[in-house]
Amino acid sequence: MKLNETVNRHNCVYWAPENVHVHVGKAVNLPGVNVWCGLSARSLIGPFFFEGTVSGEAYLEMLRSSILPAVRVLYENSELFCQQDGAPPHYHRDVRAFLDENLQGHWIGRRGTFEFPPRSPDLTPLDFYLWETLKDVVYCKKPATLGDLRAEIRAACAAIAINTLTEVAQSTTRRCKMCLAANGNHFQHLH
Repeated sequence: MKLNETVNRHNCVYWAPENVHVHVGKAVNLPGVNVWCGLSARSLIGPFFFEGTVSGEAYLEMLRSSILPAVRVLYENSELFCQQDGAPPHYHRDVRAFLDENLQGHWIGRRGTFEFPPRSPDLTPLDFYLWETLKDVVYCKKPATLGDLRAEIRAACAAIAINTLTEVAQSTTRRCKMCLAANGNHFQHLH
């Protein structure tokens, strides 16, 4: 998230009957923070902030030191699946090896046990719910510094009610069923 009220839009897809090659520009090199959040019906996991660029090595360290320990506390010995998109740090060889070892047969992602289809924001609760919600809440406060931005992200995450997360998880299930019914083709989810 950036101080100028923009977010990483790499998963955003713009559908239009005309001008199908529309390009939405973005400013680069603006001050911002790289943040990771996980979402389940039980809890929001994180936010965890990266210092600097999110490389495969940095993501692997975050998985080892923060993400997987938080997931283990939340789920203990329950069966769980971890889903991630195809971002380059997620696809890093050492990240995939770590997930294969620690979530054997239980991760969804590029070259994972289960491939996650590219450009599928309708199936990713972080894309269809969390980032837009955080953006709306955080930027209405107009954070002036990176410290303020981090604090507002933490506060906005803490304010999300468990029943909201449960509803989002149920919506994800409905969306997946609609995708299966459409045989993986384009479908429209009605709220």
